[in-house]
Amino acid sequence: MKNIIKFSALAILTFVVGCADLDEEPVGTLSPEGFFNTIDDVNAMTDGTYGLMASSNFYGSGLTTPLLLSSDMVANGLEFSDYTEFSPFLVTPTNSFVSGFWATAYQAIATANTAIQGVGLLGDDIDEEDKNIAEAEARFVRGFLYYHLIRLYGNIPYIDSPDIVDALSIELSSTDEVYVKIIEDMTFAFENLEMDSRGSVRSRPSKGTAASYLASIYMTREDWQNSYDMAKWVIDHSGELNYALVDDFQDVFRESEQWSSPEYIFTIDFTGNQTGENPNPATYENDNKIGPFTGVEGGVKPIRGWSMLVPHINVYNEWDSNDYRLKVSMADSLILADDTDIVRPFTDFEVARPHIAKHNRFVGEGRTTAGWRSDFDHAAFRYAEVLLIAAEAGNELGLTPEAIGYVDQIRGRARKGGTIDFYGSGYDSYAPSDYPEDVASGTSKDDLRDIILEERRIELAFEFKRWYDIVRRDLGSEVFGPSGLEPQPNFSEFRYLWPLPQAEVDKNQNFVQNPGY
Repeated sequence: MKNIIKFSALAILTFVVGCADLDEEPVGTLSPEGFFNTIDDVNAMTDGTYGLMASSNFYGSGLTTPLLLSSDMVANGLEFSDYTEFSPFLVTPTNSFVSGFWATAYQAIATANTAIQGVGLLGDDIDEEDKNIAEAEARFVRGFLYYHLIRLYGNIPYIDSPDIVDALSIELSSTDEVYVKIIEDMTFAFENLEMDSRGSVRSRPSKGTAASYLASIYMTREDWQNSYDMAKWVIDHSGELNYALVDDFQDVFRESEQWSSPEYIFTIDFTGNQTGENPNPATYENDNKIGPFTGVEGGVKPIRGWSMLVPHINVYNEWDSNDYRLKVSMADSLILADDTDIVRPFTDFEVARPHIAKHNRFVGEGRTTAGWRSDFDHAAFRYAEVLLIAAEAGNELGLTPEAIGYVDQIRGRARKGGTIDFYGSGYDSYAPSDYPEDVASGTSKDDLRDIILEERRIELAFEFKRWYDIVRRDLGSEVFGPSGLEPQPNFSEFRYLWPLPQAEVDKNQNFVQNPGY
């Protein structure tokens, strides 16, 4: 059973900045000096950030849906609201999801800032090491939040205190300035967190979580040496951290295996972060909508849904059919709700394309038939990605033979096959195979770079990573061009950044809208 992460909504609302705008005054009247008396008080505040991460505006859909649609892997199926602007690159500064994610991210940052401030308010009778651990967890969260914001919006306000005297005096910080702060937070987290997370749950960070994110951050900055060093540290300490590739790729996305999976480094826990029991699913505070958004309209459980986020047919056609990861990642046949119990090919689906299966094939009991608030958690970071970061950074440093070995570990797991079996009768069991083959020895540095990026696209398909890879490697013109998987004539490089929410620009004369918008 999952450990339920409980937190006080009153405590959070007491100290955070208003959820919609940076210029609102902090709400509530309780004094932080009176609230923070123990480490548990600080941790309760930090726990509030995890609930916000699992909200509809964040990993529930507001961040994850645009990341999927912006990539070259997923296009609109049945269109719905402002989401339809992302895939064809027509996003405007008034897009509700551009502003919704911004608001929730800064609300979570305000909560993390309050937790950090709370550590400083604790008495001298509390052990300094315990204080550092509590501060490290909150600073990890703050760095994690800014890492998303900086990659999406570019120059942003950097706020490191819950006390805002004059909100309209806030200025934008450059990406370089914010990255310095992100690295400072993550380094503090790495130096002070323990090898196991608080409560031994992977929806909270450990030392390994901080190291993994530092490896990713340095990779994004093309600081290859530091990226390699951090990824290698995780690999070298994987035994102590209980990190490993699980044998069956499907088990990474099987709810019954998730909570104890050694492959998970950081997760978004929807069930553990429930904050109410509103009977109307549309108003749930912590609902994972990605399952129903990617499920098949007119399908039966477990992959029923609304066919909103559907891969381009080229993604399926170009994926080698011998790759077990294709079977796990996509559903190309399904029993439809036509009372026949016949497995139908994707050409019979309402949106006649194979659908994403990672997020909806084994979601647990869920809360409703559509998968609202399911027990399925998102893997925000897993061990396979650490191996791929070590491969990419190592290759850039000239350690190409070593880098090949990391890619071969990923491919070796894929060759093992496994059991999908979601029809209940062994329908989709796959024996070990010879595909994908190991990378050829002697592969050049340049060729391996392309191989690693393609391996990331396949291994991490539909896990909200591809858009960030496209941006950091400047692949847009290639992957959205006529020969790409998803040609998009509206793509332009200014689209690498989202616009700042127009309401924020209108209110604060210090904010300058991103070019092109």
